[in-house]
Amino acid sequence: MLKQWLSRLAAPDPQPHPPREVAIAVLLLECARADFERQPVELAEIRRLLGDELGLPAGELDELIADAERSAREAVSLHGPVSRLNQDLSADDKRALMAWLWRVAHADGHVDAHEEHLLRQIADLLYVPHADFIRTRLAVGQGR
Repeated sequence: MLKQWLSRLAAPDPQPHPPREVAIAVLLLECARADFERQPVELAEIRRLLGDELGLPAGELDELIADAERSAREAVSLHGPVSRLNQDLSADDKRALMAWLWRVAHADGHVDAHEEHLLRQIADLLYVPHADFIRTRLAVGQGR
């Protein structure tokens, strides 16, 4: 058993994507499932955001989403991805991420109370000021 454990430590990291990209994808996926109904339109919005904004081709996008889903299943809280993003993102980047999250929440045409609660929690953990949280929500809700 010790040999198996040591061999896993020596094995290459199964996540080829930068931790920041995985952390962003984890938060987007968590937003999509916050209302306990992951809609295809929400996943399509996640794919569009990651593909367009990060410039990822379809194959890499599939791998990133698989890595993020695996990370989300293994995580016990949002602390890991949020901690990574607090290290890596500027205030402007965090506001942009909040806009992405609101776009996922709005993708199915309805922002559920669970989704809004999760986004408020993420904004607090990312130290996004409440005024920016509200401005971003309103802008995305109005289609900007």
